[in-house]
Amino acid sequence: MEHLPDDNSRYKDIDYWDERYKTEQCFDWLGSFSKFQHLLEKHVHKEDSILILGCGNSSMSGDMYSAGYRSITNVDYSSVCVQHDEGQAQRPPGMTWHQMDMRQLSFPDESFDVILEKATLDAIMVEEKTSWEVSPQAAVFFHQALTQVS
Repeated sequence: MEHLPDDNSRYKDIDYWDERYKTEQCFDWLGSFSKFQHLLEKHVHKEDSILILGCGNSSMSGDMYSAGYRSITNVDYSSVCVQHDEGQAQRPPGMTWHQMDMRQLSFPDESFDVILEKATLDAIMVEEKTSWEVSPQAAVFFHQALTQVS
């Protein structure tokens, strides 16, 4: 793959993502919306307010919008990613993009009905030996991020 880093630890590096998003148009980690659609349709209502953490350049939110989900907020910590997605000529009403760290979300409490995360937390764990015994640094990151989500 063209955008694979030399070292997996780069997945935690914002500079890696900024460079990647300058040239890569779209990449769907773990699969596209069609892989998850049957699960989302069971648990997420079309009228729900949805936050997608670490949206990246995935087609997920656009595909969800096409499927009838109309209130989607996309967050990524890469300004390059957010500027690219924001600058698209056809910005659907009800979809927004924000540059934000998932550990410091600036939305009012209870702003969203559903929060989706697809491989963002995995990128933070690239240097962990096991997902069952994480380093103190990773534990702090997860605690901060999940506190924001709750």
